[in-house]
Amino acid sequence: MDKPQDSPEPVKRRGHDFLTYIIGGIIAWGLIGLALDHLLHTRGIVIAGALLGVVGGYYLARFHQRHRRPDEAPHQ
Repeated sequence: MDKPQDSPEPVKRRGHDFLTYIIGGIIAWGLIGLALDHLLHTRGIVIAGALLGVVGGYYLARFHQRHRRPDEAPHQ
């Protein structure tokens, strides 16, 4: 019998998860910033919210990447 080869799929999936966290952070915090801009009649909070989303999404992605159990396979 042939031994199954390791596919690069888990690596692709981790990259996809990483990007999802960052985009999700941008959208979520950007919308919060947009709502605050609307309520406070200001401009620029949406940009600060989007930047906060990038930083927060990156942090969460790295945190989950580092604290993944060795036996835990990426979601399929």
